[in-house]
Amino acid sequence: MGRTRTWKIGVLGLHHDHVWTHVAELMARGDAQVAVADADEQLRERARAEFGVTRVHDDYAALLEAEQPDAVLIFTDNAAKAAVVELAASHGKPIMLEKPMADCLANAERMRVAANVAGVPLMVNWPTVWNPAVRHAYELAAHGAIGELTRFNFRGGHGGPKEYGCSPQFYGWLYDRARNGAGAYIDYCGYGASLACGLLGLPSRAQACIARLQKDYIDVDDNAVLVLRYPRALAVIEATWTSAGPVQGSGPMLSGTTGTLVARHRPARHEGEEGELGLVYHVTRERPDGQFFEPPELPDSERSAVEHFLSCLAADQPFLPLVSLQLGRDTQEILEAGLRAARDGREVSLPLDVV
Repeated sequence: MGRTRTWKIGVLGLHHDHVWTHVAELMARGDAQVAVADADEQLRERARAEFGVTRVHDDYAALLEAEQPDAVLIFTDNAAKAAVVELAASHGKPIMLEKPMADCLANAERMRVAANVAGVPLMVNWPTVWNPAVRHAYELAAHGAIGELTRFNFRGGHGGPKEYGCSPQFYGWLYDRARNGAGAYIDYCGYGASLACGLLGLPSRAQACIARLQKDYIDVDDNAVLVLRYPRALAVIEATWTSAGPVQGSGPMLSGTTGTLVARHRPARHEGEEGELGLVYHVTRERPDGQFFEPPELPDSERSAVEHFLSCLAADQPFLPLVSLQLGRDTQEILEAGLRAARDGREVSLPLDVV
């Protein structure tokens, strides 16, 4: 798809608070015409009052028919995404989804089939991909800077969606297992699972401990640990909604046969805040005390999800592997394996049967 002089972008759903960062960026570009759709009148009014969006609809299909957008961004709850992707794909629209891809593997598969049958590109946005420190540590490890990777560690989270400042429309579905897929586990383990999958592929086995430890007012988990087994490596991924302040040392930390890399950055303190971009810490046998260094700037087309999405559409190029449909789908399989393992109290082998 060639880039038009002005992008017509349809935003389907406003129930995921990450949407507002993307809407603000689109409205500031100067080459984007934005239309939004959501059944919630309060969210539609927020789009008008805070972001200056004038093309506002209460129905996704109505937006697609009236606006004829060049591409769509989807920000519904996790369970609703599959039907919205099928709708957008049936109109031939390129799609960007916010992480994770879905609430379950079966719905991720529905999206994969819909996008492939329609021949439309689909990007799954993981916000960590646009952090220079995370990306540089990842790419150094991928290119052998620490030898063979033996251990991947990641920890993500905050004090909980409500405590973190998420809107009621957002935390309302994050606390609903049927709409989210789980709780903190689905919210944060996917970040680490996507990076581990990018570096190591699908694991051979998965196990998980998923629990509600502190928040008696919710019905889903508030803490989780996911362990992935590879032939010559382990990945340990932690999620929390009970942190007292920003999660420290979240990483990722990548350990190999000749060294260790850690992406060190200050996470955001509340919903909508930008976290510190950070530094990369590198330890080797020759430098046991390690050294910190600033990562290089990311290319212009890789500094945000919106910029990457539109740049790739304009150039008719594939998305980065870390935000590809395939990696999003494989990450969903890893998350599904962990859920089955926790439910059954056993280690689960991959690949899974889609049920």
